Amino acid sequence: MYSNILVPTDGSEHAERGIEHGMDLAAEHGATLHVLFVVDENVYGSTPALSSYEAALERLADDAEDLVGDVVEDAIEHEIETTAAVRRGVPHEEILAYASENDIDAIVMGKRGATGEPGEGSHHLGSITDRVLRESEVPVTPV
Repeated sequence: MYSNILVPTDGSEHAERGIEHGMDLAAEHGATLHVLFVVDENVYGSTPALSSYEAALERLADDAEDLVGDVVEDAIEHEIETTAAVRRGVPHEEILAYASENDIDAIVMGKRGATGEPGEGSHHLGSITDRVLRESEVPVTPV
């Protein structure tokens, strides 16, 4: 039923639940697990020192690489085919673009992310999860 399952992560506890569920689903279906971390460039806004801005984003990208690397190692231990990516941009837009570009059959993600804040009009979902759920062309399972 599923060949490619995407699990976006931001390193939060909520995202970890999404990863665990996504790994279980990938193992059950023999699917490839795609792990994606999006470095949110909006978090820093505009800063007068471009070099400081770029340096902060590079540190975040390095940390993200380590995080997705850990998820890949765990998946390999469970004999799950896995691929990982780190992107920069607006998280929900990058998640949806990745899904489209990589023939993703399902997206599994935490109900909330690192901020833990519910999305607009929702008391249960984070804003990124809410946007992905509303705009995705493939099934999205928030956990």
